[in-house]
Amino acid sequence: MLKELLRFIFIFLVVVVGGYFIHMGMVTSFSLDRNQGIINFSYVFNGIFTLLFVIGILVFSNKFKDQIGFIFMGGSLVKIGLFIGISKLNNMDIDKNVFLDFFVAYLICLILEVYFVSRILKSVN
Repeated sequence: MLKELLRFIFIFLVVVVGGYFIHMGMVTSFSLDRNQGIINFSYVFNGIFTLLFVIGILVFSNKFKDQIGFIFMGGSLVKIGLFIGISKLNNMDIDKNVFLDFFVAYLICLILEVYFVSRILKSVN
């Protein structure tokens, strides 16, 4: 389990940090007028939530092996709800102009979540 956890953390950090720098590089190279605060918040929030969520699923995978899929779906719903709630509390407007800035980070983390949770499901069964 420790080997799988360290592998996840390494791959996760490489992909998310790489995605962030590619995203910011695209924004600056095309001189797009974007709110960097939303981009930074999106990557930090999605990164931390995904990291803690997948680690939690990995730690409790043997105890809740029949409910992992439902936990995963519920976690995805909670992630979007928390993001919208926190962004509204901090007066960040998520409109159609900045939706892509949120969605890129969300999609990167979601792909990693699906990949590693499916690996956990395979190993448990």
